[in-house]
Amino acid sequence: MTIKILDPTIAPDHTESTLAKRVGDLDGKVLGLLSNSKVNGDRLLDLMRERLAARYQIKRVVTMTKSSASRVADEAMLDALARECDVVVTAIGD
Repeated sequence: MTIKILDPTIAPDHTESTLAKRVGDLDGKVLGLLSNSKVNGDRLLDLMRERLAARYQIKRVVTMTKSSASRVADEAMLDALARECDVVVTAIGD
């Protein structure tokens, strides 16, 4: 068994990142919804879907749920969302 010790006094590694390209509206777009699997996260995303569908002509909705709120979404899930969706909304429940 390996024990990993984290030292909170060490500064984090800085990585460069850029903001995702913004879309003008959601008409004809594929909407991705990613739940973190916490209680009520899916309900919040359902409400978001209803509100956005009432306002825009959304082409399709892709829904995914992480296996655990305490873990990051796996690479395959993130790749699928990036490949299939024009925009993605994620929610944290509780």
